[in-house]
Amino acid sequence: MEVKEILNPKGWMIGLGVIVILAALGNIAGAETVAEDAWGEDNIMGNEAAYEEMWGLHLIPLGVMAIATGVFVKGKALSQMAMTASAGIVVVIGGGMGFMTQRHDYGTAGGAATIIPLIMMALVITLGVSGYMHKDDEETTEA
Repeated sequence: MEVKEILNPKGWMIGLGVIVILAALGNIAGAETVAEDAWGEDNIMGNEAAYEEMWGLHLIPLGVMAIATGVFVKGKALSQMAMTASAGIVVVIGGGMGFMTQRHDYGTAGGAATIIPLIMMALVITLGVSGYMHKDDEETTEA
C-alpha cells in the first residue's frame, strides 16, 4: 500500500471527526477531574468544571463538520478542506491554546494529559499532509 493511499483525506477527515467527538465527550464526562488537573485543586471555585464541559461541548461540532466534510465533499475540494482545516486547527487551537495555557498558568498533571494533545496535533498535521498529497487529484477521487 502506497503512502498516498494511506493518507486519503476522506478517511482522515472521518477518523479525526470521530476521535474529536469521543475526546470531547470524555472531557464532558470527566470535567471535574480535568478541571482539578488543569486549574489545580486549590483553584477550583465552582465554575471550572462548567468551563471544561463547555470546552468539550464546543468541540463536538468540529468533529461533526469533519465527518460531514469527509462524507459529502469530494476530490480537489476535499483536499483543500483538509489543508485548510489542518492549518486552522494547528494555528488557533494548537498555537492559541499553547499560548493561553502558558499565559494563564493553565496546565495539566502531565502524562496522558500532555501527550494526547500532542498526538492530536500530529494527526491534524497529517490530515493537512493528506490534503496536500491529493491536491492535484481528479474530482472523482474517493476512498
